[in-house]
Amino acid sequence: MGSSGASVEAVFFGTTTVYLSDGTSGILIDGFLSRPSLLRVAFGRIAPDLARITGALARVGLTRIDALFVAHSHYDHVMDAPEVVKLLGGRLFGSESTLNVGRGAGLGEQSMTRIADGDEYRVGAFTVRVLAGDHSPGNRFPGVIEEPLVPPVRASRYRDGGCFSFLITHPGGSLLIHPSANYVPHRFDGLDVDVLYLAIGALGVQPQQFQSDYWRHVVDATRPGLIVPIHWDDFFISLDRGLRPLPRLFDRVAVARAFLDRRSRESGIAVRFPEPFEVVRPFVR
Repeated sequence: MGSSGASVEAVFFGTTTVYLSDGTSGILIDGFLSRPSLLRVAFGRIAPDLARITGALARVGLTRIDALFVAHSHYDHVMDAPEVVKLLGGRLFGSESTLNVGRGAGLGEQSMTRIADGDEYRVGAFTVRVLAGDHSPGNRFPGVIEEPLVPPVRASRYRDGGCFSFLITHPGGSLLIHPSANYVPHRFDGLDVDVLYLAIGALGVQPQQFQSDYWRHVVDATRPGLIVPIHWDDFFISLDRGLRPLPRLFDRVAVARAFLDRRSRESGIAVRFPEPFEVVRPFVR
């Protein structure tokens, strides 16, 4: 790939939170770091946990970003995003629902941009293209957030507001961050990326035909050299405790892993589960 590819680093923070930097510019996807307990999510009210947020950022020495893109406005994607922007600077990019979360947290309009399908943004040497899609099957909180959302609130107040994937290109290579395990037929045909960050949340409980179609319309379409599975970990436990699969009550992660293993062998596409806080160079093999 050459030196430009070697300069791009990525860090995974669990769920769908991914940080990308080339040493000059930094992009964060989602920025969900609080990870409140299942008990609190189910029965209480939730709000950003600043100690957990700052602790996670400090683990990798992350002090500044240029842009934070939010995939959709469920709490496990958007809840912490405004606080991260307050801490690290940069601009919040998301749906109108995401912007209402920003407004509820006191972010000014000058710090936020509403995104839509097909939009492209330059962030230093990176280009981010927005691709609209569908939430994974079983969306518990569809709809939009119609007014500024001020936490603490019930998790159900975080409506999805529309779902996005992000095609991120750089002189060093290209990657697709696909944060929801669903597909729009032929949406990604011909994108051809080096790395695919592939959501597998709830994939293990879907019919085999869905799994096969998901692979065809996302993986076969983009022809990545590497798949990095995301949104498979139990986001009800703190990052300090490492990553473990979602409990069987919610998903069948072992089934999804077996599916990925089989398709990896058949296709020759490597699959690498990320470690939290690990700094990797995605474009260097």
